Amino acid sequence: MAASRMIRLLGQPGGEVAVRGNKPWAITAYLALTGGTSSRERLIALLFENAEDPAGALRWNLSLVRRRLGRADALRGPVPSLPRGRGITFDVDVLTGGRWRAAVDLPNLGAELLEGMQFPDCAAYETWLLGERRRLSAATETLLHEATLTSISLGNLAKAVRFASRLTSLSPCVDSHQELLIRAYAISGDAAAARQQLQSAVRLFRRELGCDPEPSVFLAAEAVPVKTTGPASPARVHALVESGRAQVAAGAADAAIQVMRAACDEAQRTGIAALEATAQLALGATLIGAGTARHQEGELALHRAIAFAEESGEPSLAASAYRHLAASDVLRGIYARADRYLAAAEAAAANDSEAVVELAAIGGVSLLDQGDVDGAIATFQRGLAADPHRTHPFLPIMLAHAGRAYLLAGDHGAARRCLQDSLDLARSRAWAGVTAAPLALLGHLAVAERDLVSSRELLEQAFARACQAADPCWETWSAHGLGLHAEAAGDDAAALAHLADAVTRSRPQRGGHLWSHVWALIDGIRIARRSSDARAEGWYDEALATAQRYGMRALTGQLIRLRASYPGRPR
Repeated sequence: MAASRMIRLLGQPGGEVAVRGNKPWAITAYLALTGGTSSRERLIALLFENAEDPAGALRWNLSLVRRRLGRADALRGPVPSLPRGRGITFDVDVLTGGRWRAAVDLPNLGAELLEGMQFPDCAAYETWLLGERRRLSAATETLLHEATLTSISLGNLAKAVRFASRLTSLSPCVDSHQELLIRAYAISGDAAAARQQLQSAVRLFRRELGCDPEPSVFLAAEAVPVKTTGPASPARVHALVESGRAQVAAGAADAAIQVMRAACDEAQRTGIAALEATAQLALGATLIGAGTARHQEGELALHRAIAFAEESGEPSLAASAYRHLAASDVLRGIYARADRYLAAAEAAAANDSEAVVELAAIGGVSLLDQGDVDGAIATFQRGLAADPHRTHPFLPIMLAHAGRAYLLAGDHGAARRCLQDSLDLARSRAWAGVTAAPLALLGHLAVAERDLVSSRELLEQAFARACQAADPCWETWSAHGLGLHAEAAGDDAAALAHLADAVTRSRPQRGGHLWSHVWALIDGIRIARRSSDARAEGWYDEALATAQRYGMRALTGQLIRLRASYPGRPR
């Protein structure tokens, strides 16, 4: 069998057959990254609209693509189709496939898509290319991040340091990248290298950004290999885990983390893999819930939990760890990896009805944030159907997000039913903090229906409860809604003040919901431009870069249309 030929689109494009010009590469990249097919009319509009003979120019360039692929039968007919398989591999397929073990061996991993190529006379293609470059950059960093965490969890510490070094070299001014490299050095036992990297990061951040790295970067240098001494027992491990969970419920997160770490240490000394999985799962869930300063350490604990669960044949523990990782990724906009974690969780937790509810809640939010409103609604409905007795703890939050989906779809009646149901459930369970989510979205709904009296009361209640619960997502929804209320009341200055507050409260450093951050930015941009506020352009650039990088398709479309409505804005 002939070896597969790799078509390189990352970095300087290349393959076994050289062709002239940039347009054949442009066509190949577009087809490779948009499902493999496109109509001739679409390709002409993107790349050949200004040619003397647009259809003829497309035919010539398609012939060059066929020559490069060595497939005379490809790209024929009214909807040209890019061949896959049968001896042809595209490096972008390996990257977007999400399997880090294959992707880390790509020779041009980390290089820009169609590096050095520009298409100044093809504005629509340039817009698409910029978005794909951002998205693939994020995918590369996500894969190297996962490779590092997995390597640490499996004890492959030298590999972990190499992967983290590659990650940090791509974006050295990202706190989480520096944190991961420092942590990899510290866990591998090289305290001197960890301290040196921390000092280097501090100097870099002060020089380039005028500030110190986040506290989590400093905390990473304190990570040390676990030392195993003395006897331990399964009973003691279970007791420590239960004690830690009780402290989490009481709001004592720091104390809970210390107890959970002790449980992990005790579990390691027993040598029982299932027990280690249980303790690492509890620690990981606690750390991720404790805020951004401990988030990466929590991810590492969950990866360790998965490794121990798989070793000991405990699929339910692995499934739970995957669900925690997926939920965390959805909040941060890492949707492709979240979807892979959800698929792994579903495979590991077959026939578990409770898991179905949780998977639907997380998966529905992922679809909704990526712009698939109909798919999200269908997913939420499956989750609701799997909990006929309405007992699952995820139910109030899932209903709130279902209400958000209907609100975005313009179905106000369905949105109100879901949100009121969410509010009633949260109240019946005495979950005062959780009520902030449906209250905030009911406030958005009331603004949309021009009920300014009810909307203000709902949003003020939501804001107070969100702040009390210290939940940045619900704080953002509430402040955003107050901004829309002020706009509807004719007070653009107050609207901008509330929206600026929403933008600040939803910053990724606070551990909020990244989609909600961009959602608030879009309304802030719209009102700021109308008011000739200087923040408009900075907000726009941030919103577009974030939406494109993380694959928020609907919000990206809104931003591009918003730009088109302001013809003076540079492309």
